[in-house]
Amino acid sequence: MSADDKLNTPLKSCVVLMEMDAALEQRVRRALGAIAPLRTVTNREAIAELLTEETIGLVLISANAAKGVREGALAYFDKGHPISILAIDAKKERLTILQPGNPLATEEETVYPWSTLRDLVTRLLQLAAFRLDSFLLREAFDAVTFGIQEAVIVVDRRLRIRTLNLAARTLCLFTTTATLGSALELEKGGCIPQLTELLQRVIATRKAELNVSLLCAGTGDSEIEIRVSATPLIDLLGHCHGASVVVLDRTQRAGEEQEANKRQNFYRIIGVSPVMQEVYSLIESLASMDTTTLITGESGTGKEMVAEALHMKGARSYGPLVKVNCSALSENLLESELFGHVKGAFTGAVRDRPGRFEVATGGTIFLDEIGDVSLSMQTRLLRVLQERELERVGDSRTIKVDVRVVAATNKNLVELIAQGKFREDLYFRLNVVEIALPPLRQRLEDIPLLVNHFIQKFNHKYSKAIVGVQEAAMELFLQYRWPGNIRELENAIEHAFVVCRQGMIRVKHLPNPLLLGRPCADPSHTEAVAETVVVAPPVAAAESNPPVSSPTADKETILRALEAAHWNKKKAAALSGISRSTFYRKMEKYGIQ
Repeated sequence: MSADDKLNTPLKSCVVLMEMDAALEQRVRRALGAIAPLRTVTNREAIAELLTEETIGLVLISANAAKGVREGALAYFDKGHPISILAIDAKKERLTILQPGNPLATEEETVYPWSTLRDLVTRLLQLAAFRLDSFLLREAFDAVTFGIQEAVIVVDRRLRIRTLNLAARTLCLFTTTATLGSALELEKGGCIPQLTELLQRVIATRKAELNVSLLCAGTGDSEIEIRVSATPLIDLLGHCHGASVVVLDRTQRAGEEQEANKRQNFYRIIGVSPVMQEVYSLIESLASMDTTTLITGESGTGKEMVAEALHMKGARSYGPLVKVNCSALSENLLESELFGHVKGAFTGAVRDRPGRFEVATGGTIFLDEIGDVSLSMQTRLLRVLQERELERVGDSRTIKVDVRVVAATNKNLVELIAQGKFREDLYFRLNVVEIALPPLRQRLEDIPLLVNHFIQKFNHKYSKAIVGVQEAAMELFLQYRWPGNIRELENAIEHAFVVCRQGMIRVKHLPNPLLLGRPCADPSHTEAVAETVVVAPPVAAAESNPPVSSPTADKETILRALEAAHWNKKKAAALSGISRSTFYRKMEKYGIQ
């Protein structure tokens, strides 16, 4: 870009023309052209108002009017970044820069000829943009470091404090009132002398020193071990202008680190409950091994995510992860999918095709719903697991495969073995190590984490800004049995997102099955309570064979239906699955108004 192009490039901030007569203003406008938006104001109060609407980069003022502001600087000099003032003397055709920060000190005034007006204004606007960027970066840095728990100290080359966040003032034992500009080396309390030596060394060598352990003299006779990272502040030309140091109090954080061992997530799996901590540890232990693994658990507990974690956290992550839903394919199709086929093996086999086991070579194959596989298919799977070799359908050649097998099922394979529906030898081959995933009702403390995760997910998906869940709705989540586990919870949150027009998910936004079937949250009573919850049959069946339930449970069902329908009796009757006349009669029977 040429110099002329730079001069013709519009700038973001505006130029204020203050207290000029019409002739001078017109002359200035012709000279400046379109290098920046020009705004005319008649007094200082108008500038203060303009500041709330636009970014001001420069103030142009007539030389006569400039004399009128010598008793007090413009109001905005006390707020935000300093803005240059350029005084224009139309008679002498000269320009005078009134320096920012001390705009009226005549000894610092700099005079230029009129012919340089356009170029001078451009340079001053660029200087203003640089000052504003620096100001905003400083404000952003202060805002970020203010709320963090680590102590952050920034010093210049002379070890004068430039930034000191709240944690540093609280954790570091300053003996004086540390202020911006004060010398850090004058402080003698706690670990500050050691920090000073570290910062001096980093500035001198211009090399960062990370995770340095120091012993800090705490309160009394105690010593606190801290970990410190110091980094030099080097510009693009290689000049070092100071250094920053981040301090982490290890003793203070010991409890937090121990608590952090209770991970809130692992790969894409979410949960902080003790049972999930055990699952995380087991996945970590198995990830680096090729051990055949069986994942068990109810539908919707996240078995596929565990299989992904086993693959992605292990040595085979460079290879493919091939997933097969065994229950979704017929026996013949499953055989072809798993083992492949050769051309002409059956009608439609127009070319050789490798199976999923071959495709997964070097990686992992995930056999989902393994409990639904037929006995004949189980026999072929057993050979692959034992010999690590297979034959394509219609072929007699043996193909070696290098693949890790992870299987999953929501069925009780031991019971299937007793019924003759599952091979015992295959079971022991698959079940070298079992990862048993708990149902959601046994890990209630994970529900708030999961709810928050799904809220973030659907905020992004639906471009909404829902901030959380009402306390009553969360209580309902904790009381519900969740037969569909995490998948059902996710669907419930998505349903709420579709109907919610507010910033908070409330009970009225939840799906009706959730509102009509609230069992006890105590896992030990879940099964018993689930039997007493009335699941309403169709209207005809309800009239001929009314469900057997206690009066208390029956009344509770009516009340839940009314609450879900916002006390619209017609809708409540439809929700409960009984006729309106029967519904009204029950309302009268139980004294529900």
